[in-house]
Amino acid sequence: MKKSSSLLIKYLIILSLLFPHLVSADEPASIEVILSSDNSIYEQSLYGIQSVIEREVKISYLDIINSEYSSIESYFQNLENSGVPLVITIGPQATKVAKENLRKTPIVFSMVNNPKTLELGQKNLCGVSMDISVEEFFQTLKDIDPNIQNVVGFYSSDDTKFTAYEGAFLDLRYKLLYNSKQVKADEFSTKLKSLDEKTQAFYMISDPLYNQARFEELSKYSKENGIILMTSFPTLVRVGATFAISPEYSKIGVETGSMANRILNKESTCIDERVVLPSQSAFYLNEDYARESGIELPQQILERAKLTKLFAAGIALLNEDKLKSARKVFDVILKKDPDNKAAQTYQSLVIEKMTGTRTRELLANARKYYAASQYSYARAEYQKVLAINPNNDTAREGYKKSVLAQSEQERSRGNQLARSGKPFDAIKQYLSSLRTLSSNGKASADLAAIRRSESTKIPNYLKEGIAQYNERNYDKSIEIFENILLVDPNEKSAKEYLRLSYKKKDAIKILKNKLNN
Repeated sequence: MKKSSSLLIKYLIILSLLFPHLVSADEPASIEVILSSDNSIYEQSLYGIQSVIEREVKISYLDIINSEYSSIESYFQNLENSGVPLVITIGPQATKVAKENLRKTPIVFSMVNNPKTLELGQKNLCGVSMDISVEEFFQTLKDIDPNIQNVVGFYSSDDTKFTAYEGAFLDLRYKLLYNSKQVKADEFSTKLKSLDEKTQAFYMISDPLYNQARFEELSKYSKENGIILMTSFPTLVRVGATFAISPEYSKIGVETGSMANRILNKESTCIDERVVLPSQSAFYLNEDYARESGIELPQQILERAKLTKLFAAGIALLNEDKLKSARKVFDVILKKDPDNKAAQTYQSLVIEKMTGTRTRELLANARKYYAASQYSYARAEYQKVLAINPNNDTAREGYKKSVLAQSEQERSRGNQLARSGKPFDAIKQYLSSLRTLSSNGKASADLAAIRRSESTKIPNYLKEGIAQYNERNYDKSIEIFENILLVDPNEKSAKEYLRLSYKKKDAIKILKNKLNN
């Protein structure tokens, strides 16, 4: 988002603070989104949130809050007293002050590294972390060169110690040896130059140790010694690192907005949600730096970097409202990488924008039907969404839940009928449950149990059915023989007498028609 857009947003925020009466009382209460700053990556997350959130949002920045209120405490006190249903915070500063001042209102945080430092025991706090597991870095190392063995990382702060030490628990899984070293700022150069000559990769975590001068020194040393330099900052790749793996910032926003929707819709609480790790990462590569370092890059690594560039192009087209072009880009990504969750999400957003509000309306209807235990209707609404967009994760999950719930509902009805002494109606419900979901093991077991129980009565049922047949009570005989076949679909006598009963019934009907004419 451009700087001018940030200024416009801030201007609109000031207007909303000065003229709160302009908000209609009839509309659902809006939620508060608080940004730590107008950092561009935070605004990418904000865009993701706005693309999926199902409520109106009021956007605030910490600097505006501080300028408008005598104290930050009074702002949050007014906010909580207003009955705001939920607050979304973007960035660690906004998250920390919200956590300190809100006790009841749910807080969904976004774009926070090391969320453990927030002390996550507070029941109204949950959100989406920015942390990318070191596993992704280790796997990428092995994709570049399966023979790599020795990796080093520096850290200086206790806040980053957990991230630095994560690799020590995972390195052997990737046949690596990872050595994490605590380094003070004034000993950085010495420690760097004393690295073992066997060092093949350097893992640069987010730590206060790395200012511009020390990064440039690390970059130069790594290139001269053929060391793969890994970072989580895409901007550093451009100025001198081998590769970066970072979260898709807008996708983090989408996941944050989706979590907020679940809480607003009473589908979950912060206690249920806790902390979600990014489901998709972006891969950035500096081919020139790698070549100058003497590192040969395999084709799969080059292709992975191209997909990230293609994804960024798709996001840019979406931001410019060039929906058809954006959809083509995401279609291309999904053709090459069908499991790309970020591309699936944004393809869904493009389709939703192209089809107006239809998808949201169908999803809202589906949730309403599901909440009312009308699972077949919910299932039908989710199917309509999937007809529009087969990659809509919400619809796919909702459809699965609806099918299971409908099958269980039908099985429950079968159990009630069995207890009421209506075994044949119970069997019909169990069969209906299995038609809805053939893998429902409970329905299969209940059906088998009632069939075993009723199978001992088949000789008596047959005797009664044949008696009704001989007395030409064909409607009754048909009912009895059909019930027998519910118990045992392969009962030969019941099959034959059922066929004959229908044949005799039809013959009588034909004869009556002739006499009447």
